[in-house]
Amino acid sequence: MTPNLQIELRRFISSNVVSKLNKFYFENDALLIKGIDVSIGTVLMGLYNKAEESEFYTNIVSFLQTDSTFYQEVDFTAGRILSVDDCYRIEGNDILKEIFSNKKGRISEMISNEVGIKSETAREILNFSALLVISFLKNNNQLLDSLKLLLEEQKRDILNSIPPGIKIILGFTCHEVVEDKNQANLGRSIFTLFGHNFF
Repeated sequence: MTPNLQIELRRFISSNVVSKLNKFYFENDALLIKGIDVSIGTVLMGLYNKAEESEFYTNIVSFLQTDSTFYQEVDFTAGRILSVDDCYRIEGNDILKEIFSNKKGRISEMISNEVGIKSETAREILNFSALLVISFLKNNNQLLDSLKLLLEEQKRDILNSIPPGIKIILGFTCHEVVEDKNQANLGRSIFTLFGHNFF
């Protein structure tokens, strides 16, 4: 069965993880969760944008060494993070530079503005989310060969979880997402119309 990447990654953001993160940031829990969700979607779309680069996914996963503190703190079988310390502040930075180049600062500032959390919090949860995404892919490396296709299939739903300003920085237009959504709704309407006529 094809995994829904965003749903799989959301499983790791338990109330316990949010509570531990808030020891550092003192944000509203709901806003922190929203910020992490937006960050996860942003990282996934950043990876999607790099899909044409040869060996990119393999290279990005190789950034995360097996002895990474963060990687060792994730129980992938149970879908939970065992411990939350601030290792992601350093470990996530190189990955984000590779994915977003010089856009990293603008993206974290936009997360801060769009979600309503402090700039420092946005910066750090983007690091945290990048490590979570890459750790998940490293642990499920069979997904790497079909990751571009998987992200293409899930692109509309992922983009719908990202605020407009971030979509624009990533190179997607709000019109593109709305158009995709309208086409899906039109397809459902036609199906319903014919369904009622014939059944």
